[in-house]
Amino acid sequence: MSKEVQLQSEAADTIGDLLETSRLIVCVGPGGVGKTTTAAALGLRAAMAGRKTIVLTIDPAKRLANSLGLDTLTNQPQLINLSEMLGQPEPDLNGGELWAMMLDSKQTFDELVNRLAPDRGALEKARENNIYRLLSSALHGMQEYMALEKLHDLYTGGYFDLVVLDTPPTKNALEFLETPGRASQFFDERIIRWFLPSKGAGLFGRVFNAGSIVISLLGKILGEAFVTDLVEFFDTFQYLQEALKHRGDMIEFILRDPDTYFLVITSADPRRMKEAVFFHEKLAALDQKAEVFIVNRVIPSFSAEDIAHIDDTELDRLLATHGLDNAHDAATMRLRLETHYARLAMLAVRDHDAISKLGRLVGKEALRLVPLLGEDVHNLGHLLKLGSFLTPSRTAAPAAAGK
Repeated sequence: MSKEVQLQSEAADTIGDLLETSRLIVCVGPGGVGKTTTAAALGLRAAMAGRKTIVLTIDPAKRLANSLGLDTLTNQPQLINLSEMLGQPEPDLNGGELWAMMLDSKQTFDELVNRLAPDRGALEKARENNIYRLLSSALHGMQEYMALEKLHDLYTGGYFDLVVLDTPPTKNALEFLETPGRASQFFDERIIRWFLPSKGAGLFGRVFNAGSIVISLLGKILGEAFVTDLVEFFDTFQYLQEALKHRGDMIEFILRDPDTYFLVITSADPRRMKEAVFFHEKLAALDQKAEVFIVNRVIPSFSAEDIAHIDDTELDRLLATHGLDNAHDAATMRLRLETHYARLAMLAVRDHDAISKLGRLVGKEALRLVPLLGEDVHNLGHLLKLGSFLTPSRTAAPAAAGK
């Protein structure tokens, strides 16, 4: 066994161990590198190892649903019927299950408020408040806040053995990791005091306190209606303060739990590699560590001269199969093949140089290379194939009938 193959095997064993023992796997990295599909393949592999697994995607795109062969996913966990999706009898999962869901931040915020509102009147008042509507649908960062809320529910709910979290691309994912605690800061008592008069301060204090002065100034700048909504919002949502603080502390604990692991997903493209390295450094700054770097769509190393060894008779036979049976067509096709092979050979050299640099930075044993598969992943059969590259040393998955 070559040293490179041995290191690849070590990375695969690490992934396999994580799927069998961890509580939370956070998939992070650049956009457009197959991160969501990889998260789905990891979830399927964990389910086949006997674990009740849910894959949660924060990305509002339908990539997770597509990779599972589904039309859509909702904000509620959905059990994936593996026998139906694989087109064969239910494989023996030893009690494992695969679930999936796509975050809807507005719906999650509504559910949070519904659970925590002290009474029906407070709930109706909240729904009518314009600031609430802004927060639940348009506020920057709300997607990350509500992702943490949903993660908290799934992690602490007691049903799932493993949560596989598919995060947004690098910038938004970093905001997600830095979010715990921000929500509670938004409802900090020092902020609330600016908008709510002190009930025990007497007339003088209630008229001339600093908060009243600020509200008066804001009213002149932003309009009385907006400021009235703002004051009513803080008055109505005081009950969220303690809950959000508690959840922020809990999420901080979950992300730092020894059973939580980070996987950086990237491609071999040097630009994507640069983002992966940036993420590696940011994780270190947050006192976190990526266990494995999964590099997708790796072009195999080969020589551009390989095309010269294609037998002319065999090439003619293949061309004739497609209706190209004259000498000019054969010569044109051979030239095109040579051009494409040369370009692929150059890309392979570029990609492997980038992979080597990443290996020197994070350790070659942390790399797991997935070859360019040549097809989109849009059903569980394809996910099984992808999973076999992620954990090839584990028990082989049953053959799947693609749909």
